[in-house]
Amino acid sequence: MVNRVNIIILMILFLLLVGREYMRANTLMIVNNSVNNSMIEPDKWEEVYQWVTADKNVPDREEVLMLIQYHYGSFDRLTELLRYLNGGRAYRYLSQVIFPRIGRCMIKSEELPIADIRMPEKMLPMVYISAERIVPSAVLMTQEKKTDTSRKVIVALKNNILYDLVLAPNVEVELSIGRKWSLNTEYKCPWWLNSRHSFCYQLLSGGMEVRYWLGNRNMRDKLTGHFLGGYTEGGVYDFQLKEENGIRGKYYAASGLTYGYARRIAGRLAIECSLGIGYLMTEYRKYTSYKGDLVWTNGGRYHFIGPTKAKVSLVWHITAGR
Repeated sequence: MVNRVNIIILMILFLLLVGREYMRANTLMIVNNSVNNSMIEPDKWEEVYQWVTADKNVPDREEVLMLIQYHYGSFDRLTELLRYLNGGRAYRYLSQVIFPRIGRCMIKSEELPIADIRMPEKMLPMVYISAERIVPSAVLMTQEKKTDTSRKVIVALKNNILYDLVLAPNVEVELSIGRKWSLNTEYKCPWWLNSRHSFCYQLLSGGMEVRYWLGNRNMRDKLTGHFLGGYTEGGVYDFQLKEENGIRGKYYAASGLTYGYARRIAGRLAIECSLGIGYLMTEYRKYTSYKGDLVWTNGGRYHFIGPTKAKVSLVWHITAGR
């Protein structure tokens, strides 16, 4: 009798153990299937983004949306980061709640409320979503930068070293106009006078130049590279280097075409070289000094065709041009 009872007890324990192992195996199979089913195809992540946007119960919801935006396209990396986020809380929720919904709703081209939601209203409130493609934030920021760069006016301040070498203070200001055009203005003002030694070196001159920048401007910074330009300038002058003679210009005017090249040196500092060839005309009077007075000798007009300007300028970009 005792042996029968022991046998029955052993059989019951054996059945309990077998049943426990069977349930454990089924549980592992379910978990594995859940994990396998959670692998989302690349073209389904847009819908995942929309579901997460609609479901406020997603753990770390803002971080999940941010990860999808920034890593859209690198889906293996995205999945890895979602599993790592906050110990995997958000990824477990996505696997159990969000991923099973993929493909269950129809989204029209217009903005319409989500339909065919099989969750309680408290769990998933009604929201409006757009069927537009999700563009990674990096791409959006790049496009925004490109747009801003194309419209932003770049200001450059310049000084012609060649004029400095002949003691002629000068300054230039250049403004970008779109990607391929710019407007350059310049001013020269050496105003040296020494009556005791009959020395006069005076020039007031201003000019303007319109430039067209060559090449693919999407691949270059503004105000750098090769350019062609058309210029015009004019002013007055008075030169006397010796007591015997001097020349005073009632006016002078010049216009022509330029070719040049500008390149960044470091940071916002650049160097620019250019040469202008055109037509120059001036009306002048010659004089000589006699006992402290000026004696006019002759005058006339002078015409010249050839190089009328040359520049080797240091350029400082006040506003960035990248």
